Amino acid sequence: MKKLIGILIFQFLIGTYFSNAAGRRFFIVTGGNNKEASAYLAYFESKVFNQLKSQYPCVEINSLSSVVALLDLERQKQLLGTGSDNAVSNIAEAMGSDYLISLKVRVIEGMAIIDAFCAEAKKAKVISRASTSAPHGENGIDAVEKVSTQLIDGLKNIEICPFQGPVSIRISSEIDSSNTVDYSVYCNESDQQFHQKIEIHNTTISDWKLQRMAVSRTEGIMTFNSNEESKITEENGCYKCKSGREGGRTSTETRSMEVKGSGISHKSIYNSKPQDDTRIELKFLENGTYLLIAKGTSEPAIGIEKMVTKAEGTCDNQPQQTKTETREITIPLNVIFGPYAGKSTDKLLQEKDEKKIKNPTNHEEEIISIDFSLKQKEN
Repeated sequence: MKKLIGILIFQFLIGTYFSNAAGRRFFIVTGGNNKEASAYLAYFESKVFNQLKSQYPCVEINSLSSVVALLDLERQKQLLGTGSDNAVSNIAEAMGSDYLISLKVRVIEGMAIIDAFCAEAKKAKVISRASTSAPHGENGIDAVEKVSTQLIDGLKNIEICPFQGPVSIRISSEIDSSNTVDYSVYCNESDQQFHQKIEIHNTTISDWKLQRMAVSRTEGIMTFNSNEESKITEENGCYKCKSGREGGRTSTETRSMEVKGSGISHKSIYNSKPQDDTRIELKFLENGTYLLIAKGTSEPAIGIEKMVTKAEGTCDNQPQQTKTETREITIPLNVIFGPYAGKSTDKLLQEKDEKKIKNPTNHEEEIISIDFSLKQKEN
């Protein structure tokens, strides 16, 4: 395990050093315990190589054997005076990888023991593993093919080649509620009533036109329109005045605000530059389905809230007053769609869907629609 971690750290440092190194690179390391085991390794490596490229056409694959060959070729060129000054750097860059694949074959007492695993280079975390054993010979070749298939199949829940394309999301939310409170009160030797009514009418519509660029990067635009209205009416037959006297009083308070905004927050950093605070995650599940998870935050917009108050009664009368105050509004994006049928090896993920959600606490109703067409990156 220490040796594995050492290799992963070495590759991570190389990959970090060369800033122009491409992502989604695989590096294959092979090993055998004797000559009989080594006879399997070239075939083992080619099977894994071909299956990986077939399933994930965007990947770049290098191996220890290819790097050794490149270094030997460059040494010969240097001796002939035709070598390139950048050749060794280019070879080192080729070793910088996102994933390490280890292929190992041991032949012991006529049995071929086949082991393979794939690990994330930066995390030193194994994400796929396969192994088997078979009698040395033709059965051993069959075992190599079996392990190769199982190893690559174990990557099906990982988004190796990023899906790219447009994702449009529209969220329409509405709160239309009315709540009343009624109970008896007593004052001035008579029964009275307390009545309060709270009305809320809020609507918000946000449109997100996004473009998924990579696994961790999404760009786009968004616009929103928010309208808020509320009214509180209170009728108290035994309102207590400052003097201690009690009597009838009716008060109203209304609030209203309309605000429009656009733009996506840019607090996140990508390649040392600000980027949109939006994420579209694809979570692939074991049963051959996936979830699309979209998160984001709008740029803040300033709204002006208008508040009108009025009171009439036995005491504490208030003529109609109007006040305004500014409020900062941001619109969040946090939706989950699916599961839909699809795997990380598919060439196209495409859906058009709509769902309705009702919050039992505040009675908010949301209609969320999504339309996306994501293609697997090929190179």
